[in-house]
Amino acid sequence: MTNLSDFYDHYDHFWITNRNEQTESHLKKERAYFVDQAHFKKPWTYLYHVAPVLRIFCSEKPTHVLSTGSGRTALIPFLVAAVLKVKFIYIDTFSRVHGHSKFGTFLLKTRNKIYSQWEDPENANALYIGPIFKHDENCNKNGESKYIFVTLGTRIEPFKRLLEGVEDLKKKGSIKEKVIAQVGYTEYKSDYVEVFDFCMPEKINELILNAKYVITQESAGIGTQCLKYKTKFVVMPRDYQYGELPTESDMKEDLHYKLEELGYTKVVRNIEELEKVIEAIENLKVGFNFDNSLAIQTLKKIIETGDSSQ
Repeated sequence: MTNLSDFYDHYDHFWITNRNEQTESHLKKERAYFVDQAHFKKPWTYLYHVAPVLRIFCSEKPTHVLSTGSGRTALIPFLVAAVLKVKFIYIDTFSRVHGHSKFGTFLLKTRNKIYSQWEDPENANALYIGPIFKHDENCNKNGESKYIFVTLGTRIEPFKRLLEGVEDLKKKGSIKEKVIAQVGYTEYKSDYVEVFDFCMPEKINELILNAKYVITQESAGIGTQCLKYKTKFVVMPRDYQYGELPTESDMKEDLHYKLEELGYTKVVRNIEELEKVIEAIENLKVGFNFDNSLAIQTLKKIIETGDSSQ
């Protein structure tokens, strides 16, 4: 959402989101309201959003609601906006190339329009606005990198298989550079890998920017940052059979497969495949062109004229 600051900074605005290090860091100068994240498998958790969201709407009196979030946060604001006849604008995730997120699918099935970052010619209610990410003018790398960066994100399920594999490759000399790993909730100690659990988003961005390359789980956020910073990256998705995901249907994003098709990454399933990709890491492309001008033009047109057609 913060990639759209060139749009929303022209209007009085406020935020409804979840509290975590990233949101607190990005929104410390903004007017923000925090709610706990609900879950569709625990439908009663959405009830905790009703009263605070109603209070926020009554206090702020918004004319439009813009959301790029999941239904775990955006569902109740959507329903309140519908009751109060406030225009609800939903931009679906960049991480789904074919198909849409659960919340995007719900909106389409209930005959609402959504705005898509990938073209969907089969659905007239999914209006294409292109990627919302903007080009980062300040992504200057600090010379030749001396390390690779491994990141596991914030999922609570352990992902030792990746860390152990990277350590083995470091031991045998397939990885010659220093290895820095953000391990999240995975408990891991190593004499070969420098590990830490969490840090501020700005530090993660710095590590991505200056890494020789990045090895990551199935993460659209990390992949997008690698593209913006022109850092090569490899994706090793988590696997339910090893206890790395809570359900088989979790983490079904397909962005990394599209980026692999375009030559910007490689998707591997095991350490043997990872080793082969590392040997040919220089073959990966960088320089993905992010341009959110169409998204900003479309949003301005909606706000200023009420016209959502293209």
